[in-house]
Amino acid sequence: MFPNLNTVEVKETTNYLPEGVHTLKIDSVSNSNQKEGYTGIPYVEFKTSNKDGVAFLKFSGVEDTTSPKAAEIRTSIFKGFLTNAGASSFDNLPKACKEVLGKTLNVCLASREYWTNDKETGQPVIKSIVEYKFSNPEGKSIMWKDSYNKKLSPTDQAAYQAAYNAYVGDNTVDNSTDLPF
Repeated sequence: MFPNLNTVEVKETTNYLPEGVHTLKIDSVSNSNQKEGYTGIPYVEFKTSNKDGVAFLKFSGVEDTTSPKAAEIRTSIFKGFLTNAGASSFDNLPKACKEVLGKTLNVCLASREYWTNDKETGQPVIKSIVEYKFSNPEGKSIMWKDSYNKKLSPTDQAAYQAAYNAYVGDNTVDNSTDLPF
């Protein structure tokens, strides 16, 4: 029933790092071009880790529809990360990304709430993601602030509530005809 049970290796469960400040080693890099069928905003993603777990640091790129201000901010955040990780040449993006592999830096991770529709039921749900906030070179500390975490804004909370109420209204079963009297 379970062939070669003695020789099968069991992989460790991966812990994802929570919000906070972490010293992380950059293990690997990938990008949106490597994801078959992907048509969204281009990105570069670094897998990082320490003894407590892993974090995937995703940096959104720039496309034709990106505003100039957003393009400037995204580029600045990405270059700051690469610089803090030890990159020194920025003429060639793949080369700069490969240059930081194996390097260590201090990273601030923050949680951000958002709402979406459940893939299976369509019900609106509130979720949270831990993502890259900013970094410093290894050896330069980062002071954590709870304000780095972002809850749903009042506007997003209202939109979620309206979507949830509409979902509940659309999915309410009318049992009035099933009454025994």
